Amino acid sequence: MAYKVLIVDDEEIVCRGMAQFVKWQEHDFEVVGTAYNVDDAMVLLNQLTIDVVFMDIRMPGKTGLDLLQMIQKRFPNIKSIILSGFSEFSYAREAMRYGAVDYLNKPVNLKEIEELLKRLKVMFMEEKKEQEIRANRVEALLLSAAKGYAKVEQEKYELPVFKRWYGIALGLLDRAFSEQEIKEKKQEMRLEIGQIVPGAYILDSHVYGVFAIIPYKEESEVENFINMITQICSMNREWICGVSKTKNGIENLREAYQEAERALNYQKAGERRGLVCYKNIEPLFSQNTPEVQDVISRVMCMLTNPEKRNDAPKKLENDLRLIWNQGFTIMQFQTICIQYLIELNSFHQGLKIKNVDLHRQLNQTLREILLSNDFEATIVCMIDHIKNLVNQLNEADEQQLGKGVIKEIQLFILTHYGENITLNMLAEQFYLHPNYLSRFFKEKTGKNFIEYLTEVRMEKVKELLVNTDNKVVDISLMVGYDNPRYFSKVFKQFTGMTPSEYREKL
Repeated sequence: MAYKVLIVDDEEIVCRGMAQFVKWQEHDFEVVGTAYNVDDAMVLLNQLTIDVVFMDIRMPGKTGLDLLQMIQKRFPNIKSIILSGFSEFSYAREAMRYGAVDYLNKPVNLKEIEELLKRLKVMFMEEKKEQEIRANRVEALLLSAAKGYAKVEQEKYELPVFKRWYGIALGLLDRAFSEQEIKEKKQEMRLEIGQIVPGAYILDSHVYGVFAIIPYKEESEVENFINMITQICSMNREWICGVSKTKNGIENLREAYQEAERALNYQKAGERRGLVCYKNIEPLFSQNTPEVQDVISRVMCMLTNPEKRNDAPKKLENDLRLIWNQGFTIMQFQTICIQYLIELNSFHQGLKIKNVDLHRQLNQTLREILLSNDFEATIVCMIDHIKNLVNQLNEADEQQLGKGVIKEIQLFILTHYGENITLNMLAEQFYLHPNYLSRFFKEKTGKNFIEYLTEVRMEKVKELLVNTDNKVVDISLMVGYDNPRYFSKVFKQFTGMTPSEYREKL
């Protein structure tokens, strides 16, 4: 893609000569307009996308300095080049103070322009790299805050300011997609959202999903976006979506993420496709307590562990009785149980247990709970549901189930290698005990977790060293190492060379 150039000079011959005789395309530039005064130049700047402006200092009426100040105020990303005579050097020096990146003496030498274009191209490329590194860093920080791994420190990390916004969680329905297909479908969804809301931040939250932060100004924008994303999900039938309530300020990021994920899980539990707003299901979660999330995590960990699975029904019963003893009414307690079942069902949809209709089982249990008149009957419904699930998991192909979980973990690492991935974090996300996950991962892949993560990161480092001009310190940050010295040590252990030696060798 060529960088767009505007030439502004009151001498028509200068504009035509520069546009015609400079080898713009050879340096990835393109002249898209010329203007003979400041007013006409501003019209073009408002109509076109411009990257570089070449402007004369002296023009009738408003001068190049006037134009430069307008550009700095309204189009700060444009790079301005001053054209000046030797007698106007003081003006050129003043222009540099106003933000011009360079100046050329008139009459203009074509070779000097082309040398300048080379410098400008390098400048643009370096800025793009810095923007990409910063964008990746900001996304990683936002995602860590959304998942509760870090505090939101807006000023410290110069995070974007979100005044009025809401979050959406999107998940792919089909878990059989390859890694490349998942990347492509996520990128397609990123483009769809970006076209609708250019200021959105889209975070790679899960192997099969993304979380988007959607800013808005007017309430009507929220409804319009929800209608459009619903149509997108309905048309391709590959995505489902959960939407949080609207928020004020970035400090509510964790809350919005949880709401959107709960709405998404509720959608997974049903047979409908499309979108669910958290505000419409909030009563199901109104009785939520920290103990409920602990119960869900503990029992899911047991269900996914063949060695502990048969103990899950008894553990669930004990935990539910402890919750009941906190003084909830029967309706409140049943609401908590329904919340638990929705999240449990959402997780086990991904296991793809053959010949098992989880939707039908869930609906049957929900009906039985709603018809129960007391606490004991509700407990029995819950225990029967878990016992059925334990039996189905025990009868399933354990190798196939394990293969599915390990595939998701590997895909997660391949996607999130630049983040602070730990064994405990993976265990929490995939509802496995850390010790069991460590042993299970080594058994299925032949490598322990650290070896696999390091291998993924080092292969990415080699790719970046070969295919980019990024600094080694920047590459270390991109692949998840905050300490450049430790990063170089790990790379040398992996390849036998330092990063610099590896790049020089190639």
